[in-house]
Amino acid sequence: QIHRRAMPPLAPLQPQIEAIFNDAQQSLAKHRRCAERLRALQRKADARAFAEALFACIACVLPIFKREPAAERVVEFVVRFLTEAGEDDAGEQDELIGRICLPLLGLSDARDKAVRFRVSQLVGRIMNAMPEEAEVSDDLFVAVEERMLRRCRDKVPVVRACALRALFRLQDPSGPSDAISSELLRMMEHDSSPEVRMAAISTVAPSKPAIRGLLSRTRDVTEAVRKHALGVLREKVEMRWLTISQRAKLLGDALADRSPSVRTAAVELVRGWLRKADRQLPVLLKALDVASYETAAERVVAALLRDKETAGGGGSLG
Repeated sequence: QIHRRAMPPLAPLQPQIEAIFNDAQQSLAKHRRCAERLRALQRKADARAFAEALFACIACVLPIFKREPAAERVVEFVVRFLTEAGEDDAGEQDELIGRICLPLLGLSDARDKAVRFRVSQLVGRIMNAMPEEAEVSDDLFVAVEERMLRRCRDKVPVVRACALRALFRLQDPSGPSDAISSELLRMMEHDSSPEVRMAAISTVAPSKPAIRGLLSRTRDVTEAVRKHALGVLREKVEMRWLTISQRAKLLGDALADRSPSVRTAAVELVRGWLRKADRQLPVLLKALDVASYETAAERVVAALLRDKETAGGGGSLG
């Protein structure tokens, strides 16, 4: 009689995953190999058991509030592993994202500010790194919206900043009653923390209300916020989306700002608009309505004449 040889039992998952995490926290250079090792474990394991063991390892970083390099490398590794699956693993990976993020969100109201911070950070990073074609459950989207909107009112600024970033892909600026867009606009305008206002400036999707909010932040009391708002306007907002009076007031005020770094950001915005005008200054000045906004136009011309890129022959000022 031939007896089938007994297969050796699988080694416990959690110690193996812990060993991978230990390597991953040491160096970003190890992350690709660590992800391959973790993926190999995942393919051999029961999906639920793997998710539970993986979550237990992720949970070890939750009590760490300080931005320690090792903790940040673990966060980076988790996001990479969950969001960079191959085509063959995509469906299973979408399911794993739910099995990790939903328990994380269940901890979003924790008393410990470190846990609230890391939950918001991890969920936000995962949501924003997911491929466009990822298919996650409606339950996850509902939970992210509900829990992160609540954390947008957290007493700790870094938690609020992470929470609002987690809502980036869920906002619908075309909907006048969209709760997420309304909250992002509120935080951009009224949050007490410059860090949070800057995070909201980066996160809010362009719309008429958002553009009005961005313009108001170019007059923020904090220099870094004014500079950041000008940078986002340069990158995300077309000149043609602004009224002539908005263009003139924006440039007139920013080019006369008391801060050299803000004035530099304003010059970069002018450069961008000049490039869109085929480097023809008369075209740009027409868009500013020189007759009605003479002071703003004078400041634009003076700034361009001082600017090395333009004055060096890179464009036409005539």
